[in-house]
Amino acid sequence: MDRNRKILLSILLFLVFSIIVALIDMGTKENKFSKGMPSFRIMQTGPGVGVVNIEGEIRTASSSGFSANLGSDAIIEQLSELETNPNIRAIVVRINSPGGSVAASQEIYEKIMSIRKRNIPVFASMADVAASGGYYVASACNKIYANAGTITGSIGVIMITPDIQKLLEKFGISVNVIKSGKHKDILSSVRNITPQEKQMIQEMIDSIHQKFLKDIAVGRNMSISDIEPVADGRILTGQAALEHKLIDHIGTFEETILAAKQEVGLPANAAVYRKRVSAIEQILMSMKSGFVPKLRLNELFKTESYILQ
Repeated sequence: MDRNRKILLSILLFLVFSIIVALIDMGTKENKFSKGMPSFRIMQTGPGVGVVNIEGEIRTASSSGFSANLGSDAIIEQLSELETNPNIRAIVVRINSPGGSVAASQEIYEKIMSIRKRNIPVFASMADVAASGGYYVASACNKIYANAGTITGSIGVIMITPDIQKLLEKFGISVNVIKSGKHKDILSSVRNITPQEKQMIQEMIDSIHQKFLKDIAVGRNMSISDIEPVADGRILTGQAALEHKLIDHIGTFEETILAAKQEVGLPANAAVYRKRVSAIEQILMSMKSGFVPKLRLNELFKTESYILQ
């Protein structure tokens, strides 16, 4: 009992502390975007480069309050704020993502392409992984930088549905389905997919894949025929991606920032602007990283990282 009381008391103290930190943060918050990258020298004010982070699976909305992931809506909102900020001369998109949903990736892609049309250079910096949907987003940028060991590529589309019929039979479970059309349960886990339905799904996947290739070709100023040899779902290192012209340079995040500054004629010590991360967000992200690895191996190497949902 004493041990349970101590655990409960610890939880309550943590919650109280979190609330206090959140209130302090709300009271001291200034602008949504603030200067602040300790590894860079920055000026107090003036023209600079904006940074947007894309972390984890790309979705239309954040997965949970304990996640560092931002949904595509929030990422697009950040890009819009930087786009209209007169101090922002270039944008760096830092990507650490195995991919995500088709629509969310396409929306971010389109937003970056629209920013490019306003003559605001957008640079991509690939971290551990920028594959599938992560590469889709990167391909919209003017220039792509990656580390030699970055995992990228995985250009493809996949749809997976489990078949649990034998499992249900084992436990004597039956399922009743009432539907309005014969294909309404086309991806049901409790019946076999028909050859006709499989063809329908394949045509849809192929159509999305072709859109993926066309968008990469536009963003990278390449022909589809140059992309197709490595657009079979394979993953590539940053070095291999450079050899296939899927990226422009091998370089770190810092080097990407400096290259973006040079592109727009800014000095090396020009300001770097990024979204302020509140103290409570830092605590929650730290808690998450203590329980779940930031990048699990199954996320790193799965070919279905660019998924249709």
